[in-house]
Amino acid sequence: TKKIETKDSKIDSSSKLPSKLIQLWTYFKRDLLSKVSNLQYILVNLLVAPSLAIILSFFIKFFDWRNGIESYSYFSNENIPQYIFISIIVSIFLGLTVSAEEINKDKEILSREKFLNLSRNSYLLSKISILLSISAIQSLTFVLIGNYILEIEGMLFEYWLVLFSTACVSNIAGLNISSAFNSAKVIYIIVPLLIIPQLLFSGVIVKFDKL
Repeated sequence: TKKIETKDSKIDSSSKLPSKLIQLWTYFKRDLLSKVSNLQYILVNLLVAPSLAIILSFFIKFFDWRNGIESYSYFSNENIPQYIFISIIVSIFLGLTVSAEEINKDKEILSREKFLNLSRNSYLLSKISILLSISAIQSLTFVLIGNYILEIEGMLFEYWLVLFSTACVSNIAGLNISSAFNSAKVIYIIVPLLIIPQLLFSGVIVKFDKL
């Protein structure tokens, strides 16, 4: 009979786990290619912000009639506060709808990849970076068109910064919703529940002293 030799040394792994930075880039590239390949997704996200800006600014632009002459000025337009308020609501809505299903749709992929001990933070950072990029573009196109029609001059960066920061918060809220619920139907039921209270407690629709 032959004696079997036993060794306590660990078997060298043939493959090493990539760094978190490489994982971040891989997740980012995979998600970006997935979105770019969906033409309908690209068109909707690129056109929804400028379309809303055109509709909103067109109806809010108030023309004053004096001596039978139609004139418009930013100073005399009493609808500007309403424009600012609705613009913020639009940013909240767009930020939530863009991100509300992002993690939910990847749950099957994540369940297969969790055994590989990949970095969860790299995955989340890749999602956040793409969503913030989309929100930055949407906010910019909205402000460019809306401010141009309403002749709001010298406030491009300020308007964009407010709307973009609002959309960023909505993106994070949408990712939390997407991670918490398993059904897309439930997610889109939750979205109005987040927006409506903000309309109510904004002080614009109903004055605070009337609540």
